[in-house]
Amino acid sequence: MSIMSVLVPFVALATGFAIIMILLYRNLQRLDEEAAEAWNRVQEQRIERLDASRQLIDTLAASAEFADAPTDDVRRALDACRKADGIEAAAEADSALAQAWRAFSAATDMRRATALDRAHEAIERLNEADKRLPLRERLYNNAATTYNNAGVTFPALLVAKRARHTARPLYRPLHLRAASDQASAADVETLADKSPRIMNAYMLWAVGMSDATLEEADGS
Repeated sequence: MSIMSVLVPFVALATGFAIIMILLYRNLQRLDEEAAEAWNRVQEQRIERLDASRQLIDTLAASAEFADAPTDDVRRALDACRKADGIEAAAEADSALAQAWRAFSAATDMRRATALDRAHEAIERLNEADKRLPLRERLYNNAATTYNNAGVTFPALLVAKRARHTARPLYRPLHLRAASDQASAADVETLADKSPRIMNAYMLWAVGMSDATLEEADGS
């Protein structure tokens, strides 16, 4: 048996293996880039919602009817959301903001607040942001999960370390979990479904009407 008859198959196998490793490496990079891009789209909606939330709280504070409303906790939570560094920190800060809105509603008549003409623009901005955010959250979490799984699955795990694969955290803030759970559990059309003014997750929490029908709201 000649050396060439042994060497050629060996070189072919080695070349094929190297090509596969390169493709796996590039695939991990691509999945990471897709997850990063999906997170950037989540961030865009987070910023839009934070801007709208700030506009709403400023509008209420400027109104004589709500001049004494306790807005400090909401303002601090908004500042913390903007300063949040990383996905886990953003989810934690966004959850704290939802809690701050809920506490604010306990001391404020949010039905009257949402009826203010000057508050309509901010509420509409919140509505638009919260229409888009759940989808973008799911797209990011799906992309992150795909990337995370790829890095620990054979044969991609052979190149995961070289590709600097690190599991990406999922983005699941409290207000989105609550809104998703309420939507899936609802058996009747809620106020949020019927009212163009109260649709976003923050306001659902604030008004405390996630399980109330429009007829119940009108009768209160």
